[in-house]
Amino acid sequence: MSFEKIRTPSVDPVEKRREAMTEILASWDLEGAMPDVTGLEVVREYVVGRLELPLALLKVSERAKQLRAKEIHSA
Repeated sequence: MSFEKIRTPSVDPVEKRREAMTEILASWDLEGAMPDVTGLEVVREYVVGRLELPLALLKVSERAKQLRAKEIHSA
């Protein structure tokens, strides 16, 4: 009787990031906190692998600060 190594199916890293971001965006949408076009571009850059997660988070955070400042000045 021979035992073969059990192989786990490979998961496409882009698909994995896409699924994770879909869930996050759905959560944000429920909270009424969807990102603007610039924020969504950062999400896309992360999903396709052009940005690492720490840099993507930093960019999204910076964009949120810009939008909050803009709201404060226009109020």
